[in-house]
Amino acid sequence: MPHKEEYTEFTPNQYPPFPEGADFPTVELQTISLRTLEEGDEAEIDRAFEAFKSRGFVYLELAGTERGDTILYGADDVARAAEETFALPLEEKLKYKQANKELFGYKKVGATNADKSGTPDTAEFFNVRKNDMIVPDNQMSREWPSVIIEHKPLFANYCRAAHATGLMIMDILADKLGVPREEIRSRHVIEEPAGDHIRFTRGPPRKTAEMPEIQTPSHTDFGTITILMNWLGGLQVWSESARKAGPLEPDVPGEWLWVKPKRGCAIVNLGDAAVKFTNGVLCSGRHRVIPAPGEQGKWPRYSIVYFVRPTDHSKLKTLQGSGIPPAEDQNEEGVEAKEWIYLQSKGLGLRGND
Repeated sequence: MPHKEEYTEFTPNQYPPFPEGADFPTVELQTISLRTLEEGDEAEIDRAFEAFKSRGFVYLELAGTERGDTILYGADDVARAAEETFALPLEEKLKYKQANKELFGYKKVGATNADKSGTPDTAEFFNVRKNDMIVPDNQMSREWPSVIIEHKPLFANYCRAAHATGLMIMDILADKLGVPREEIRSRHVIEEPAGDHIRFTRGPPRKTAEMPEIQTPSHTDFGTITILMNWLGGLQVWSESARKAGPLEPDVPGEWLWVKPKRGCAIVNLGDAAVKFTNGVLCSGRHRVIPAPGEQGKWPRYSIVYFVRPTDHSKLKTLQGSGIPPAEDQNEEGVEAKEWIYLQSKGLGLRGND
């Protein structure tokens, strides 16, 4: 569906560069080539494995593979569809709000806490369920705005490419840890019900030079692997490695470092499920989102995220592998993934979405 001229917020060709200088300390992340990983290059695989053990974040260079190109070029189209969706009246968007234990649907500005004192967040987002996008309309689990239905083929292609990319990375990590690939793949089957979704987020322009607003609070992701496309700064990671789940505040000393958007790259990070599966060998990096820095802050910040999460009835417990320490509880049963994700999300302090 062509981009409609009346929607003009998402204008990546007009964005100024990320500011330089000591006032904007940035993190150094490894840049990993998706094409080189797909070719089985051992040196690239080793670099990726070490990055996911130490910090849990990498830049993933996308160009040169079919899946990478789908993500790289599709993200712009998804962002334009997101802009059309966010342009709907609030009353209309709230018809599709998150409800009960479901995390799919619309979250309005201020519906979660940005810190432990209860400051409201400043971003709105839609979690678009993967399982609804890859099936015919009459098999969807809930209703969606017409603009999302119109873009279902775009979202389905994006979901499939991002999911397959996540699985390929998980294959590499499984090999390095001595875990049969099927142990991971069987817990992330794309057709099975899961918490997988595309999230599109809109953060408002910065209000003041001091940037007091927190658009997305400090957290570690709930699932297994996250693939982020963004065009403006705003994402920050905690300077120290994190392996403990928990919302709102870091659990070790450190500082927030900016993650510069890198042209042609997704930002990929692991989530808490990857830590649980590997008994802490892999790292779920702590991060947050604030308004874009410097001149970039004059623009609304759009981001497109795909979350790969374990299927709903998968058990979150330590897997067996030569590179994974045995679980302390050898009879560990594990909580089902759907319940795990709900419990993790509750820690962010839902304030109400009415």
